[in-house]
This record gives sequence, C-alpha cells and structure tokens, in this order.
Amino acid sequence: MEMLLILLLLFILLSVFILYRIVLWISKKKARVNWTLALLGIFILVKIINFVFFTEMELIQSKVYTDKFFLKNPRITQDSINTMIKQFCIEKMNKEFVGNEEKYKRYNSDSSNVWISYDLDFYNYTDNFFGSNTAYFIDNEEDEGGPTSMHFLSEIEKERIAEFNIDYCENDTVNYYATITYHQNQYKIDTIVSKCIQQPKSFTPIKTNKTYSTEAKARVAEYPTNKN
Repeated sequence: MEMLLILLLLFILLSVFILYRIVLWISKKKARVNWTLALLGIFILVKIINFVFFTEMELIQSKVYTDKFFLKNPRITQDSINTMIKQFCIEKMNKEFVGNEEKYKRYNSDSSNVWISYDLDFYNYTDNFFGSNTAYFIDNEEDEGGPTSMHFLSEIEKERIAEFNIDYCENDTVNYYATITYHQNQYKIDTIVSKCIQQPKSFTPIKTNKTYSTEAKARVAEYPTNKN
C-alpha cells in the first residue's frame, strides 16, 4: 500500500512538471496562446454538447449489494433526477414486489414484530481515489477493518440521493405503503403508493442487523452489515 502511494505521488509530481513545461513553452509566443485558448474553448463546448444531448443518466446496480444503485451522469436539475428515481422504483416494485408480498415478509425471533424487507438505496456515482468512492461498491463488499482498510459503506452516506422503502400500515400486516426519501438539496418524503385506510402519521424505517438485497424473480439474498 505504501509503495502504491509513493508511485502515485511520483506520477503526480512528474505530471505537474510536464504540464509546467508545456505551459511555459506555450506562453513564449502569443500565437501559441491564442491557438491553445481556441482549442480549449472548442474542447469545452464539445464536452458540454455531448453531455447535454448525447449522455444519458444511468443507474448502475451493485453486484454485491444488489439493493444499492449508483447514479452516473446526473442532470443539472434535481427534479429530473427525482423523477427518474421515482419511475425506476415504481417499475421495479411492480415487477418484483407486487404479487409476491409474502416473499418479502420478515419476523423477529419471537414473531412479535413483522415488517417488509424491500428497500432500495440510491447514491451518486463517484470514483475518487482520495475522496468519495461509491464505485468501489459496485464490485466489492466493504472492508472488514484493519490498518489498511479504507472502504466502508458508512463513508458514502453523504453521496446518498434517495432511499425507497415499503412498510406495513399502522396496526396492519396486510396493507402497505411505499415511500421515497430524497436526501439531496431539500430533504423530503414522497409517498408514491398507499393502501392504508389512513396515512401513517410518521415513517420510520425498521432497523435490522442485516441488509436485504432484492433480485429478479423476487429472490432474496442476505448480506450481513457487520462482519465478525
């Protein structure tokens, strides 16, 4: 790990030196400066056009925590992001949950508590070596701990965009309601489906010691959130 950091530092220093030499060479002639600015402007314009008109927002599903999704190429407006997530949740719920409700019913050890285990989490896609790196969790579980550990699910909470939950109505183990909690810009809860006679006064997600991931055909896989 230390050798990797040393090599990375050397690469950064070399890159800075090369960039400095290029800037110094360009600055010696006005024509070079003008051409460089023109090419830079064209490059920026092409990138903007490509992003706005040809790059679509994409939700990437984690392969190890399949209830977690990472939003790549987000649009500028939060409303467009929220609309996409809402539509995705409705379609996924209709495909996997509706008609298979019993497969997602869970009980505690003495059956005194009953809840629905169907949750989806949405995060910004980031791939920063020294900062937030949600992309790591697409192919990898969080680190077990130790002096060289650096990837933990708790570290990416600031990148959370929204979470989707289905819960039973109050004093009811048949009818349910589904909500999306948005975390970016303005925190708000949107009830998108409700079969309750009376809307619950408050919504508090049930905390368990496991994270349940939803998969196609209503299969349920369990991933411990804490490892021994």
